[in-house]
Amino acid sequence: MQPELKIRKVLGKTYLNENRLADALDVFSRILEDYPEDVETLHILGNIYLASGDGRTAKTIYQRASQLEPQNEVFRRQILLADEMGGDDTESIPTDVSAVARLLQRLTGDSQPISETDILRAASLLERIVASDHPADLVAKHLDEIDQLLPALIELNIRQAQADGFTELAESLRHLQNHVQNQITERYAEPPKSMQTAADGFKGSILFLLPQPEQRYASSRMALLKAALDSSGCSTLVRREYVAGLDSRPDVVVASNPHIEPSLLQSLSALSNAGVPILLDLDDDFEKQPISHGEYAAKGLGTSARSNAYTSAISMAQMVTVPSETQAESLRELAQRVSIIPDGWSHANKLWEKEPHPRGTFNIGWLGTSGQLEDLALIRRYVIRILREFSNTRIVIIGNPQAYRLFESLPENRRLYLPAAAHEELPYQLGQLDVLLVPLRNIPYNLSAPDTALMQAGARGIPWLASAVPAHRHWQKGGMISESLDEWHLNLRHLILDPDLRHKLGAQGRAAAATREMKQVVRLWLDCIQQISRARVALGAEY
Repeated sequence: MQPELKIRKVLGKTYLNENRLADALDVFSRILEDYPEDVETLHILGNIYLASGDGRTAKTIYQRASQLEPQNEVFRRQILLADEMGGDDTESIPTDVSAVARLLQRLTGDSQPISETDILRAASLLERIVASDHPADLVAKHLDEIDQLLPALIELNIRQAQADGFTELAESLRHLQNHVQNQITERYAEPPKSMQTAADGFKGSILFLLPQPEQRYASSRMALLKAALDSSGCSTLVRREYVAGLDSRPDVVVASNPHIEPSLLQSLSALSNAGVPILLDLDDDFEKQPISHGEYAAKGLGTSARSNAYTSAISMAQMVTVPSETQAESLRELAQRVSIIPDGWSHANKLWEKEPHPRGTFNIGWLGTSGQLEDLALIRRYVIRILREFSNTRIVIIGNPQAYRLFESLPENRRLYLPAAAHEELPYQLGQLDVLLVPLRNIPYNLSAPDTALMQAGARGIPWLASAVPAHRHWQKGGMISESLDEWHLNLRHLILDPDLRHKLGAQGRAAAATREMKQVVRLWLDCIQQISRARVALGAEY
């Protein structure tokens, strides 16, 4: 690959990871103008169109990429997925300003989809008000509901205006609707005053010391944190090395899983010696990770270098952060201070709000890594049993081709594979599901698992079925716990047959997930950062 092309791609991917879609689309569309046969760029643009809901254009782009790499199975699967999604008239591949603008509007437009359920609720409410002998009293009684349904009420008037041929009135009402939706979005995104703490005042410089930063971030946890800290007014920098005397000295360093790359300990040591407070984030319980786990070879403590780096990093850190209470308990004897900061999600990613396309199947989904293959195998026969009982059901596997092969005995139209994608595409993938399965075996490692998957299902408004591990029991909202293997079949059957229950659980999960939006979760991070900063000052560290 030419150096110039490589640099441009890195820049485009950086913009994508920072959710700067306009800049990313500009970079990749210009790359395609100069390098029309660059397969990676075609793949990225195809994924963006797919995420926007335009399956037809995505299919065209994937087909072009497939012609260049006929043996690439990924493109074959993506073509099938895009073909299933469909869409409007095929868009030209985005190498001109107008095409990019249309794509960007679909991805990030201010106007949020209004569900037909809300339209029906709004129509029913209007009928009751009009038919009432005391409409003013009825309005006063339902002010909160009217406030919630205001976009849907305006939508009713837009449809009536269009039906009556008043196109200018419909357009004016559409602008009003967009304005109202923007206000609702801003109000939703604003954290309650009770969440505002003195930590809001921290505006210092934060160095993210991460393994393999060329892959942008070690995890979506760090990517979301960096974006949230940037929005809070902090100055952040991502590096894999710090050289004392050469690099500028940060106010705080956040190190994520540094043992994965033991050489990072040299930088941590230099930062510690320079008096920089260290916050160590461990997003997995590596001490309990079994050797059989698919990620053990890459991230586990099986080598002396990694094991030593793990304990050294803990000893140097002023605070260790983890996503679950059980993991925190096991670390409290080793670390100075341990804080629990759960995973969050970002309202800035509009895909969380995007209405999924209608489909004729009931999609039962699983999302996991190779390390969770045995967990899925535990309930495989119960899932297959459900698929045989209900002809409209389909299993959807996200991110693990080995897991997909567990169901290869099923006809192709009863199973679907979605390849692993960037964390920004997760809400789109979850939107393909009607229920999320989160099975976990009863082993020490799984008992330390956080509630992340349940929270993400809630943010997308879909119900879940999960094993009875501590974090799942604590979260509870939005789904059902399966206490035994037989309950997996019973609970899943219940969800398929009861759409009202699914809707109720989805609404409960969404309400619970609102407390984990990053504008609120970042305050926990800022509080920890403030604590270790003040502790250093109290100890007389030289700044």
